[in-house]
Amino acid sequence: MEITDWKDRLSQLPIGDIYLYPEVNSTNLVAEEKIKAGAPPFSLVVADYQTNGKGRQGRSWITRAGKALALSWILYPEPGRLQPETLGMLSGLAPVAVAEVLREQYALPAEIKWPNDVLVEGKKAAGVLVDVRWNGCDVTDVVLGIGVNVARDSVPPSEDLNFPAISLDEAAGKEISRLDLLVQIMKSLLKWYSRLVEPSFIQTWDSMLAFKGQQVKLTTERGMRGQGKVAGISDDGSLILISEAGNETEYHAGEIQLRLVDRS
Repeated sequence: MEITDWKDRLSQLPIGDIYLYPEVNSTNLVAEEKIKAGAPPFSLVVADYQTNGKGRQGRSWITRAGKALALSWILYPEPGRLQPETLGMLSGLAPVAVAEVLREQYALPAEIKWPNDVLVEGKKAAGVLVDVRWNGCDVTDVVLGIGVNVARDSVPPSEDLNFPAISLDEAAGKEISRLDLLVQIMKSLLKWYSRLVEPSFIQTWDSMLAFKGQQVKLTTERGMRGQGKVAGISDDGSLILISEAGNETEYHAGEIQLRLVDRS
């Protein structure tokens, strides 16, 4: 990462402060520290090397230097804009932005594995972790952590994976500039954040949904299990499954594992 080049490009975007690091333990943790220090809205933390990134379900996400994108974006939603019943929208924000860029800028068949993984060719190319803090019923601040496998050797060994993964370089058959990718992702994030509670956001998320029409099994952090055919995304960002009996059930975003049902 050439710090000066990256800062020059990113400074052209309508975002807050830009924090670029050769190495951090976790961009989300750094972002939380910046919030406490008064970082302005839309500030961005990017690391070339992340040694202990925060992943979902307590897992860590480690990036090798110069091989992946590891970033965290700081948001301060206006009071009343996001209510508890619409919080699920935040889970889709980064996946929609990343998938849109991969589709439109790199012609990759990106899909979103609900709630917040981005798949290419059925394999995980990017993941998102959303950290939210509340004051009563209002969201005070949000950190969107995003990790993208860019270089071929950014993907961990298969024995370390709980879901198949792929790099963008492998999927595209060419080297992809991390800086160009980051700039495009930030532009898409800014666009969709401004439209987060509009119908077009849910429609776009739904159009990118992986496994639609297929049988999946789902396990929540509380151990609740569900199974059914993926029907789509509801108006609040929940996943709609249809059981074999034809009953619809909505599942809200959280610590959830989603897998295809093996019909063989």
